[in-house]
Formats: sequence, C-alpha cells, structure tokens
Amino acid sequence: MEAYDVGSIHREMVVCDTHCDTVERILGQGVDLGARSHQGHIDIPRLMEGGVDVQIFACCIGRSGRPDGYYIKRALRMIDALHLQFEKHSDAIALALTAGDVREAKRNGKIAAIIAIEGGQAIEDDLALLRDFYRLDVRAMTLTWNSTNWADASREAPKHDGLTDFGRDVVREMNRLGMIIDVSHAADKTVWDTLETSSAPIIASHSCARAICDHPRNVNDDLIKAIASASGAICINFYSAFLDQEFKTQSEKNLDPARPPLSKVIDHINHIASVGGIDSVGLGSDFDGMNPPPEGLEDVSKMPRITGALLERGYSVEDVAKIVGGNFLRVFGQVCGI
Repeated sequence: MEAYDVGSIHREMVVCDTHCDTVERILGQGVDLGARSHQGHIDIPRLMEGGVDVQIFACCIGRSGRPDGYYIKRALRMIDALHLQFEKHSDAIALALTAGDVREAKRNGKIAAIIAIEGGQAIEDDLALLRDFYRLDVRAMTLTWNSTNWADASREAPKHDGLTDFGRDVVREMNRLGMIIDVSHAADKTVWDTLETSSAPIIASHSCARAICDHPRNVNDDLIKAIASASGAICINFYSAFLDQEFKTQSEKNLDPARPPLSKVIDHINHIASVGGIDSVGLGSDFDGMNPPPEGLEDVSKMPRITGALLERGYSVEDVAKIVGGNFLRVFGQVCGI
C-alpha cells in the first residue's frame, strides 16, 4: 500500500453511487443538500469529501395498494424537491442526463446527479406517465419495490410468475426512451423476464451477492452471470443485513448484532467479479434508506476507504476504476447516451 496515494487515485476516478434515498430527508426533514449535517448519510459537503462524482437520487414511492393518484403525486413532489435543490446548489451539483453530462460535471468540479424512481407503481399502469417522468429528467426506474405491482417483488409470494404483459411493455418502452431498468427489489423470475425482454443492459442498483448472504433482496449466481452477459451491473448495497449472514440471522431474532466490517463489502465485490467478471460490479450504497452500514462506511464521506481496501486486496488501479464507477458509467452511456 505504500506505493499508492489512495486519496489521489480515488479522486482521479469517476466514482458513482447508484442508489440513495436522500430525497426522503429533503422532504420529510427539510434537509438542505448544501449544508453539512451530522444526521443521515449524504449531503453535498460529504459527497465532495468522499470524492463521489455521480449520485443517483431515488424517489421511493412506497408499497402497492394506495388509491389512484397517490403515487404520481408523491413522485412529482420528490422530483420537484430534487430539482429545487439542484437549482439552489448549481455551483456544486449538476443534473446529468447522459454520460457526457457526467464527464462535463467532473471537469467543472461538480457532482453529477441522476434522478431515479424506486417502484414502478409511480406510473400507475400508464405508459404515458412513464414518458412524462422521462420528460422530467428521470433516467432510471426500479420495476418494483418491496411489494408486487405488474412485476413480482422479491419479498412477496409470486403473483404473476415474473412480469405481466404490461410489465414487458414497460421494459420495452424504457428501452425505447433510454431509461435504465433497475431490478433491485425484483423477484428472480421478474429479473429473468426482464433480461429476456430488454434490448439494453440492466442494473441491480443496490443489491448484494446471495451466495454470501442468503437474503431475497440479493442476487444469485445464475442471475449475476446473466446480467453480466447482457453487459449489465450489480451494485453493492451497504446495508449490514444484506452484507452479512450473521448480522441478518441475529437481527431476525431481535438481537443486537455488531456491525460487520467494511471488508464484507469487498467480499461481495470479489464474489460478483469472480462470477460475472470485473465489468459486472459497482457500488450502490442505499445511504439514507437503511441502517446500519458496516463499520468504516458510516456515511458517503468514507467512500475512499473502498478504493483503499480494493487496492489492498490486490486489484489493479484500472479494475478499481471499473468497480467504483466505470462499470455503471458504461451502462449509463449505453442506455441514456454518451
């Protein structure tokens, strides 16, 4: 490690975090992204301290079963809140619609922000609303969240055996528009159906390896291989119950387990890279949407520690650059434009 200046190496790379729920804090707590906080995990000062060049801000619209109109209103309020923050802090953060926008933001010393929707319930079974979200600068969407809509969710019993016919239409329309399809939260069969239907690479924006931690939110080896074969990426979630089997088991027994070490994140990266190849893995923290993170990754300012840990494990600088952001940026360019 003496040969490496981790801080300099980290800042030269394009570092991408593919999932956070910070908009919940903006709306619910009146958080200003420009002010450094001792609460939560993300704000602009801590993003800059952590050397994060790209942050995807997810608008999580909640479980299925709400009255008509609920989801569109909630999604619109979240998107509006994000735009207001980006406008207010335009000296530090810039909306990114293409990979070129990311590169321009980095040249200008700014954070590139991408807006995503978490939960296809937001489109209320109407492809016109999907197109409207695209016009409002949304560039990624998880097909479902923790409950089934027209796509079976990972944490509920199967209802449709994957995607419905309408769900396949959503996938095809996202391909046509140039929106990233995100299969985190989706049931395994939903992911298989998505891979069969999509003509573009897909991502799991905040999921881990099921072989290491047996949780339905994590991705099994066959799906890792299939997502990788389709040029997609699985981005590691930092939630301790998705990272560590012992933590998950003790939590389910209502015990108070110790947080796993940062090395657990590296273990999941290693596994996905070994199964799917070095081009198939990225980082998707789930900051501000989970607790607790592992020891050493208390908030986004600690992201350089991942670069250091990967170098210590023997990864080359070139491969670390792929993991911490290059792989996602490639998918973003392929789907949304270079």
